[in-house]
Amino acid sequence: MSNTPEDSARDLLSRMRIGGIWEPEGLGLTYMRTGETEIELVTQDNTAFSAQARIRMKVLIQGIDWTVKEEDTQIIEPKSEDPFTRHMENTVRRQEMAQNNWRCPNQDCGCLMSAFVLEEGEWLFHGQSEYESPNGDLEEVEQWAVSLTCPVCGTVTEMEPYDFGLLAGDEIMLSYQSSVAKFTALERPEIIEMMDSNSSNLVITGTFCPFSGEILPPHVRGAVVKFEPVKEDEGNVEEE
Repeated sequence: MSNTPEDSARDLLSRMRIGGIWEPEGLGLTYMRTGETEIELVTQDNTAFSAQARIRMKVLIQGIDWTVKEEDTQIIEPKSEDPFTRHMENTVRRQEMAQNNWRCPNQDCGCLMSAFVLEEGEWLFHGQSEYESPNGDLEEVEQWAVSLTCPVCGTVTEMEPYDFGLLAGDEIMLSYQSSVAKFTALERPEIIEMMDSNSSNLVITGTFCPFSGEILPPHVRGAVVKFEPVKEDEGNVEEE
């Protein structure tokens, strides 16, 4: 049997980290989890559709015994009707919220997570779990997390990959280090330059590292990357 909207909302909210961001698709609403069973409506698009959706979502969330704070909600004027531009604007806003609000989970610390050494985040594969798709089918989904260490108190925490991407930004997400090689995703001009110079340090990634066989995080797969060995004595990864 498919989950009800209440079941789906309860499951989603309970899995969000404190400070986690939720934007129900297409509604023009941005929520942030602020407590154990509390969520705040941070922004709302200035449209009649979003205003009506705001009422419906409040009824839904309160119906699962969560509190919705709306006292400080900002009404945002949509800057563009183009879907791609709107998506980019929303992404920038989510990134700003993450970098300015997410803090070390140690309540006695409070260090902003944007001050963590994000380049040293360790990607962890936690196996696969079954999830029910919208059409009721059971699907196997890979479970990944990124481990980060607070530079102030040493607390180790794990983040959802999407949340880490918001916090870290595109530059960090474009590189990944396996046990034997560092991969950096390339843009078209860089690919052309390396191909013209007959570089042997160019590969297209799949599910597994071509040198060690270890599984790669989903965001690394299917990319044209430059690789550099992380150990000079690694026999099967050679630089040109």
